[in-house]
Amino acid sequence: MSLTFYGGVNEIGGNKILIEDQSSRIFLDFGKNYSKENDFFDFPLLQPRQEKHLLATGILPNLPGFYKQDGGSQNVQGILLSHPHGDHWDYIRYVKDNIPIGCSLVCKEVIIARERSSKLGPSSEYYVSHLTSKGPTTYKTFEVFPDKGPSTFGGLSFDAYEVDHSIPGCSGFIFHTSSGSLVYTGDLRFSGPRANLSMEFMEAAKASDPMGLIIEGTNIAEANISSEVEVRDKTNSIVQNAPGIVMVGCSVADLDRLQTLFDVAKANGRTIAITMKQAFMIHSLRVAGQPIFDVGDKNAVIFQKEKMVLQPFEKQMEGRYSNRIDSSYVNSHQSNLLLILGFYEFNELVGIEPIPGSVYLLSQSEPFNEEMELQFAKLKNWLSIYGVPLYQAHSSGHAKPQELRKFISEVSPKNVFLIHTEQPELYRTYISDLKARAVLPVEGHKLTL
Repeated sequence: MSLTFYGGVNEIGGNKILIEDQSSRIFLDFGKNYSKENDFFDFPLLQPRQEKHLLATGILPNLPGFYKQDGGSQNVQGILLSHPHGDHWDYIRYVKDNIPIGCSLVCKEVIIARERSSKLGPSSEYYVSHLTSKGPTTYKTFEVFPDKGPSTFGGLSFDAYEVDHSIPGCSGFIFHTSSGSLVYTGDLRFSGPRANLSMEFMEAAKASDPMGLIIEGTNIAEANISSEVEVRDKTNSIVQNAPGIVMVGCSVADLDRLQTLFDVAKANGRTIAITMKQAFMIHSLRVAGQPIFDVGDKNAVIFQKEKMVLQPFEKQMEGRYSNRIDSSYVNSHQSNLLLILGFYEFNELVGIEPIPGSVYLLSQSEPFNEEMELQFAKLKNWLSIYGVPLYQAHSSGHAKPQELRKFISEVSPKNVFLIHTEQPELYRTYISDLKARAVLPVEGHKLTL
């Protein structure tokens, strides 16, 4: 059995791990390399339009016959996804559509909902799934596995375990290979509302006596000690003491945070105003059985920003839900609303005109690169015009350093592969007294076990 890491090495995200075991060849994740793209491209004017742009810059691995524009054949049986964050799945759009994509049902629904509410351009060639006025189309072949239990994909058997992360549809895996058990954490945390699932996965991983563990390390160098319960309490305190509008910036697909915000708004006699994309995501996942508030609930409305042309998903939401509001409504009902307002909707502040006593809560990751720092500075500039102070309350979707160390210590693998971190050397030193042999993969180099 061998592993080749084509991404997730010395970076956060971009995971692409090829497992080869006898006749089976499958990828674990095939994610977008955000940091590497930023080295060559500048959204929105200069961005990769085809796989050849990513191949020329060395961002996509050179895999003959694997991509859409390559006429050759390939011998990869599929791509198995751990969860629906773009840094773990987004580059599947460039691979041939006949290559199977394995994932949980919720993971599939999140990906499709995000694709159908995105705007990639006039060509559907690189869509995973597309929604037009003529109806929905999904181009990829998804093979859904259960949230828990034994499965087979690409000839490789494994046990899937649902884990807690900042997006629904997340899995950890225990593979049964010819060399022994191999554990892959994907991304996980132990401070969210489903921390028990991550603990259950850790116990199963320990019982498998693995010869290898592939583990993330996003927060290994720096961690924020907080939980979703603490975010709820802090947010509640802010809302209780705000005479004006409460505006919140949060991720489209962080359903745990959206549920927290809904609960806090309701407890304080306010209505949550979500974006069209969030309404579309919530509706799609409720159909898939996810426990999240109803878009049509009396304590929820959809904030529809000013647009000349509506996308198909927005037209679908218009036809389904009548509880839509605009900036003029917000302007006259400020003390009754908790409004989800991301940075790219800040033009709406002109129509909203926040009254004195209004606040803005940033409830997502703090800036961690130059581009995000510039955006953060612009956000504060906008808020300063209207005299709106900024609060921050966030709980990471990733395990803290001591939790990562405990996972490795408890599972006790023979080899531990440290990925999804910009500080692999620090990571290795931090766990150097544990029994597991720490391996820092080199991108593109095959490791035989």
